[in-house]
Amino acid sequence: MTFLLRIYKILLNIVYFFLKLFPTKKRVLFLSRQSNTLSIDFVYMIEDINKRYPEYQIKVLTKRMEKNNLKQIISYMFHPFVQLYYLATSTICITDGYQIAISCVKHKKDLKIIQIWHSMGAIKKFGYQTLNTPKDKKIAKIMKMHKNYDVIVSGSNEMTKYFSKSFNYPEDKFFVCSLPRVDYLLKNKKRNRDIVYKRYPKLKSKKIVLYVPTFRTYNEYKVDELIKKFKNSKWELIIKIHPRMKVEVPSKYTYDKVSSLELLSIADYVITDYSAISIEAAILDKPVLLYTYDYEKYDEVEGINTNLYKDLPGYVFDNENDLYEFIKRNKYDKEILKKYKEKYIANSDGNATKTLVD
Repeated sequence: MTFLLRIYKILLNIVYFFLKLFPTKKRVLFLSRQSNTLSIDFVYMIEDINKRYPEYQIKVLTKRMEKNNLKQIISYMFHPFVQLYYLATSTICITDGYQIAISCVKHKKDLKIIQIWHSMGAIKKFGYQTLNTPKDKKIAKIMKMHKNYDVIVSGSNEMTKYFSKSFNYPEDKFFVCSLPRVDYLLKNKKRNRDIVYKRYPKLKSKKIVLYVPTFRTYNEYKVDELIKKFKNSKWELIIKIHPRMKVEVPSKYTYDKVSSLELLSIADYVITDYSAISIEAAILDKPVLLYTYDYEKYDEVEGINTNLYKDLPGYVFDNENDLYEFIKRNKYDKEILKKYKEKYIANSDGNATKTLVD
């Protein structure tokens, strides 16, 4: 395996050597393997660049890589060669995750690479924080994980210390700025609400509890337990499953025609665990509750950075009974949520996109 990776990396560098002979253009390149479509962050940045910096061309290359699908992984291995041409001929590259074509080659000096990451924060550990075995460390070293960034965006000063460990970069390499999705959430509250109600009119008269669990590498999801608690209540339970999770959820709870961010606009309570959607919910002043039935195991297997019990005191639950009883009482201290928002969101004034693009 490691031998093949070394050969692959050598091949990338040989091809890139010749591609760098092409002239550089005034172009901003967007790269992502999180999805096959544009993220909200990319959409907002592209719109702002087109409006205020029209002299720059825009090129987008998005292609999701499924780590558990061998056929898809093999197919993806050809994609970095396409990325290399545009890296060789662009002046700026913006990415929201690890990219082989960014980290494994030597770039022109006039190419600037900006890592914005795809999450509002590092509540759970990732990157260099999760290299627990010699094999993991060896592969990360061969593939130069998270190398060649000129700037890394962090959503807050508090998160920078965790991002620094995850990316293995000193803190002076970070630019503290919220992601454009903050602007999206603030400016589209009514629009998103209208979208949800148009597609699901019955929700207009409901009290909504939105459950958005994060991905786990082990199969331990207590979805059925929550469904049982809310089944005969006045609350409408909506469950948005992580795309990598293999969990069967009855269709009446899924509401697949709208996104999690759109559903935030109508939620009365947002239940999550170790996901940064808690930060996105706080942007809209939505009461956040954490359902952490596997706290110790998750911390051992995946790793947790922040102290959830200090961040949201009184709102962390290890069982569905206490969680449900709290929601029934319907009493939430928004001052705690305000402190959480101020701690983890750098700028919530609706100008994150402009600041980041500039």
